Amino acid sequence: MESEQDSSTSIKKQEKMAIPKVASKDIWKKGGRMISWLVGSNVLLFSCTLVTCVFNQHVDIWQTDLLIFMSVMLVLCILWMLFQMFFTWKYKHAILYKDCHAGPIWMRGGTVFFGIGTLVMDCFKIISAVGYLGCEPPVKIIQPIIQAIFVIVQTYFLWVSCKHCVQIYLNSTRCGLMLLMIINLAVWVIAVTEEARHHTVELERYLSPNGTEMSENISQGRFENSDCECTLLCNFVPSEIYYLYPFNIEYNLFAATLIYIMWKNVARKIDDNASHSHGKGPAVRKHVPFLGLISGLSVLAAGLVMFIMYEIGRENSFNDLLSLTSFYFFHVISLVIMSLANLVGIIIFHLDKRHMDNEKNPTRTLDMVLLLGTTAGQYAISYYSIVAMVATNPYSLLNCLTLIYSLLMIVQHSLQNVLIIEGLHRLPPNHSINYLDCLDTSSCEKMKDVSFVSNIPPNASHLPVHQPSRRTTFTDELKSHLKIRKTMKDIYMFLFLSNVIFWIMPAFGARIRFDNDLEVEFYGFTIWAIITNICLPFGIFYRMHSAATLLELYNKQ
Repeated sequence: MESEQDSSTSIKKQEKMAIPKVASKDIWKKGGRMISWLVGSNVLLFSCTLVTCVFNQHVDIWQTDLLIFMSVMLVLCILWMLFQMFFTWKYKHAILYKDCHAGPIWMRGGTVFFGIGTLVMDCFKIISAVGYLGCEPPVKIIQPIIQAIFVIVQTYFLWVSCKHCVQIYLNSTRCGLMLLMIINLAVWVIAVTEEARHHTVELERYLSPNGTEMSENISQGRFENSDCECTLLCNFVPSEIYYLYPFNIEYNLFAATLIYIMWKNVARKIDDNASHSHGKGPAVRKHVPFLGLISGLSVLAAGLVMFIMYEIGRENSFNDLLSLTSFYFFHVISLVIMSLANLVGIIIFHLDKRHMDNEKNPTRTLDMVLLLGTTAGQYAISYYSIVAMVATNPYSLLNCLTLIYSLLMIVQHSLQNVLIIEGLHRLPPNHSINYLDCLDTSSCEKMKDVSFVSNIPPNASHLPVHQPSRRTTFTDELKSHLKIRKTMKDIYMFLFLSNVIFWIMPAFGARIRFDNDLEVEFYGFTIWAIITNICLPFGIFYRMHSAATLLELYNKQ
């Protein structure tokens, strides 16, 4: 009896000793993340405070102070990235695991593409600053140079390191990644603010042709020393430099997304080979989605034509109403087709039963959060527009089109979110099996866990001759499944191209919510400018993020 009591007592002691160890690891992991969050949140709030002061004419804080602060932070980020790449190269045990879901090729490719556009914009800023060198502070030249170096170093850093699960120097790595992500968000806030200010001034001029002196200074991009005269170098800077701001905005958001995944993966132990590969049968891999490609390119081409007509119509008051009405008709028709495509995809999901992937995946979780979060901005502006149209004159043509457009935006966003989120959770149809060859080889033994059809005999290729019905049924199910996969590839391709053109139009100046003047009359210029300048950037990012996610689903299908 005593020995039993002693053994039970020792077991309890061991359990008590074991509990704090597990808890301490969780607490320390959360503590490390909390420290990095504190560092990042303070930097972001201070940056946003400076941005607010710079764009407030009544506060005696100038643009130079913000540029100096951002230059210092960018230099710190550059030095940290160089150090991080050096020690992960020197210490081989620093990277023992990689997350194959993080940093897909289209995400890294998008970062490179938008990074190039950002570098072009920085070059124009440097040329413009050199032109005003006699009366502008040198930091206006230094900051774009530092930002260009930052873009180059960060793009390379993300390309080679975005899949890493760092296992050493955990707290310093978390703080460094968080600081890097926050700086990207701060640059994004600055770019969005500058672009929103530019579009607000353009709208003010559009509604009031006489304009104001403040608008003139802002449109020239100078908040101080407005009496400076530029040298001949300014002739090389196009006035349409603001069209490059979408590249800078998307670059920083893409980079922040990749960095957040790296931050979540610090100290994470994951088997790269255990993840689901994107296996595809040869029949699907050779399939070219002609229907989705042609229909998507048609929407893309029509959208570009409408965008050009819309921009020309804004400059010509005689054609303004015609171009605006045509632009609305294009949006309404396109949104109806996109909603139907999303609905068909959702129905196919319910017909094509597969197992769902519920494993921990920071990349997928972030994709869902970004989709749902940015959708809220589009929902908000649509509901504001619906209230304004119903409260004024919903029976006029332009009001009716605006009302239908707002309702369709809500429907299309909702259906597309359901399609994308469910698609992200569905397992790939197969890992390495050639479906059609499976009927004639012994590889069907590997199909015990295939989820696209139930009750498939593992030895289907060796079915007896006197059971042709089962073999025929199995063949029909495989062919039917291939048709479903091909149909989904067409849907993904069409939606991808459609989301691209729906990103291009508002990103490069077609702010239809502003230019119809209906909501402005109802809410007033100031309130409607605040609503659109807050909500539209989220809607623009939603389209680009949706396009990237749809491309991922297309690749998995």
